[in-house]
Amino acid sequence: MPSLDSLPSLTPLQRVIYETDLLGLNLRDSMRLVTQRMGFFVGQHRYLEERVKIARFIEQYGPPEVDTDQSVGSHEGTHQIGSP
Repeated sequence: MPSLDSLPSLTPLQRVIYETDLLGLNLRDSMRLVTQRMGFFVGQHRYLEERVKIARFIEQYGPPEVDTDQSVGSHEGTHQIGSP
């Protein structure tokens, strides 16, 4: 049985760019949203380079599954002190 680690996948940055592009925003707004979600600046050159890599990935492996939960991490078992 092959290792799941050997399966091709998008990098976290590529996944965020792919999900953001599905929103149909203009390039400037997409870059701002990706920068905000990643926590570091993603410039136009890098953004467009990653789009090309994503297009190659989709051409070879098909579109990746889209995560409907846009937040980072799991919400299971999270609570504030004093909350039920």
